[in-house]
Amino acid sequence: MERMQLGLDSLGDFDFGKVDIAFKKELAAVVRDCLDRPGEKGARKVNLTVEVIPDQLQDGDVVDCVVRFLISNSTPKRATAARPLVADKAGRLFFQPDAMDNPHQTTFTQPADPDEDD
Repeated sequence: MERMQLGLDSLGDFDFGKVDIAFKKELAAVVRDCLDRPGEKGARKVNLTVEVIPDQLQDGDVVDCVVRFLISNSTPKRATAARPLVADKAGRLFFQPDAMDNPHQTTFTQPADPDEDD
């Protein structure tokens, strides 16, 4: 096969298609995130960065270049709902699993104050 010019259209032939495969994997990951979290309106991104590094001779002439591809994705951060918790003087946090919006909710068998011992 004769030499090919590097470009978007030739990435499938470059380095046995590794760049193309990596790009498709990152693209699939952001699509899966869209399907997993359709309510998240933030943009998902696939990044393809091409690093071109000159390959210099001792006299400083550039005769060739070394190329590296960096392929990554970014998705909006996952966040839970903010929930109130009760803090005690020891630096501990307490929640009520049966009443997530009311950490002060108690049962008949537990003391009302988290600082109290059982």
